[in-house]
Amino acid sequence: MALLRAVAAFLILTPSGFFGFLAGIMETCTGNAPDSLLGFVITLPLNLIGVALLCWKPNRVAVSLAAIIPALLSISYTIVAIKLLAGIPACTVITGTTGWPPTGNETMLGVAWMATALILWIGLATALA
Repeated sequence: MALLRAVAAFLILTPSGFFGFLAGIMETCTGNAPDSLLGFVITLPLNLIGVALLCWKPNRVAVSLAAIIPALLSISYTIVAIKLLAGIPACTVITGTTGWPPTGNETMLGVAWMATALILWIGLATALA
């Protein structure tokens, strides 16, 4: 049963991680609107569901195998969250070019993406403990 939960968690967390990865790189910021960063509304609940599956009677081997790709993908949105919380304009974070003015949403987006990342990282630590 633990293997089945790990497979289900993998099938939930991998697209979630991939979506989070793309949110930080796929935008052109037309009109200084970093809309892709609003993707946390999809990634956050998927992370909650996937981590809940991993933490329910966890098996370390199954958790490790199921979580390696999502964990690697989540590094990117963890970095995006840190940059946003450091005050870097959202469009600068996404495009990598300087000169973008702040949108005013950087703190909210940074907190949301950090919460999304922490759900995954704390959940994995709990499941592997």
